[in-house]
Amino acid sequence: MSDDGANAVVQLVSTTYAGANHTHLTELLRDRKGIDLSRPTVRRILTRAGIPSPRHWRSPKHRVRRQRMPQAGMLVQIDGSFHRWLGDDGPQFTLLPAVDDATSAVVNAVFSPEEETRGYFTLMQGLIERWGRPIALYGDLHGVFKFSGKARHIQPPVEATHFSKAMAELGIQQIFARSPQAKGRVERATGTFQYRLVTELRLAGARTIDQANTVLRDFLPGYNFQFAVPAELDEPAYRPWDGDRPLAEVLCFKHTLQYHWRTLQLLPGAERPSYAGVQVEVLERRDGRLQVRHEGEIVPNRPAPPRSGALRASHGALAPTPEIGPIVKRLGNHRLSQPQLRNLANLEPDPIAEDDDRAANAECETQAPEVRPLSPRQLALWRAVQDAKVQGIPLREIARQLDISRNTVRKYARALTRPANRPHNRGATRLPQLTAKR
Repeated sequence: MSDDGANAVVQLVSTTYAGANHTHLTELLRDRKGIDLSRPTVRRILTRAGIPSPRHWRSPKHRVRRQRMPQAGMLVQIDGSFHRWLGDDGPQFTLLPAVDDATSAVVNAVFSPEEETRGYFTLMQGLIERWGRPIALYGDLHGVFKFSGKARHIQPPVEATHFSKAMAELGIQQIFARSPQAKGRVERATGTFQYRLVTELRLAGARTIDQANTVLRDFLPGYNFQFAVPAELDEPAYRPWDGDRPLAEVLCFKHTLQYHWRTLQLLPGAERPSYAGVQVEVLERRDGRLQVRHEGEIVPNRPAPPRSGALRASHGALAPTPEIGPIVKRLGNHRLSQPQLRNLANLEPDPIAEDDDRAANAECETQAPEVRPLSPRQLALWRAVQDAKVQGIPLREIARQLDISRNTVRKYARALTRPANRPHNRGATRLPQLTAKR
C-alpha cells in the first residue's frame, strides 16, 4: 500500500475511528470509507505507526466446551453489562442482552439505567413479541432472578422474585449459572459489544439511553449476520404467547394486598359491592401505572383522597412528599443499605437542614452535657419518619422502607421535637433509648 494510503488509515484511526480494534477497524474502513484492506495489512500499518490494538488478548485457558443446544429457543442466556457505553466521559449504565445458545444470535438487547427487574421485563417482552417464549433462561444468581438476601431482613420470607414469578407464569424454566464461564456465549457477546458498540454509539452521536437504544436496534441485525451460526435443527423451539391475558400484565410487578406508599380505592361492581378482606394483586406496569386484579379480572380503582393529616401538613412546616423515595434520599450515606443507596442519585444537598442539624447538636452539647446528640444518620431517620408519618403511611411500612425496626420508628414518631440520645449506661447491655428534647 502507498504511503499516502497508510497515512490516511493512521489519520482515521487517530480521529474518527479511535478505539476500534483491528478487526472492527478493517470492517469500518471497508464499509464506510471504501478502503478494502485485510486485517493483517491494517495491523501492520498501525504497528509501524506505534498504535496498538485497544483489545488485549490473553492466552486461552483450557476448558471443556459445552455442546450447543440443537434448536434455537431451547436455551437463552441473559446477563447485564455495566459499562461506560457512551465513552470514558459518559455515564455508566447497563446493557441487558439475550443470546440464543444454539445460534449465538442476540435475540434482543436493551439499555437500562441499572441491572433491574424493570429492564429485564422490557428485554423479555421484546424477545417474546418477536421470537416467542424460549424453553429456558440461563442467568446468574443476581437478585432479579433469584432471591439471595438474608431471611431476617424480609418479613415474610420471600420465595420468588417478581421476575421468577413472571417466568413461571409464562412457562419458562430458569437455570442458574454459578460462574461467568458457564454462560460464556452471552459473556463473549458483551465483551464484543464493549469494543464494537461503543465505537458505533460514538459515531452515531448518541448521548442518552434512549438514543443508545435506537442505535442498538440498528446494530443488532448486522451483528447477528456476522457472528450468528446456524442451529443443528432448522425448526426453532420458540413458543408463541397465547395466554388469556396481555403480555404486559404478566411481565409486571405484582404486589399482594397493598402497594407500599400509594393507596388505591377499589370501586364496587355489579357482582361485588365491596372488596373488604379480599386478597388482590396490585400490578405495577413498567411505566409506573397500577392495576388491581382479583381472580383474573381487573378491578376498577382510583387513587384514594389524601388523609386529613396530609392536608394539614401541606400548609405547615412538614409538607408531605409524593412518595417515600424522596424521604430516603435525604438520609445521606450514613452506612445505609444498598436499597437505600440506590435512591440517592441526583441528590441536592440541603444546606439549611445541615446548619439546623449542626446547631441542634451544638445546643445539646452546651445545655446538657450528659445528653449525647444524635448522629447524622439518626437525625436524618427522625426527619424521614416525621415526613412519612404526616402522609399517613403506616409505621410498619415506614420501617420496611427505611430498613429499621418498628420500635425505632415508633420512638421517632412519638418525638415531635428533635430527639437526643441518653448517656451510655456502662453496666447495661441494652441499646441507648431516645427521649424527646424539651
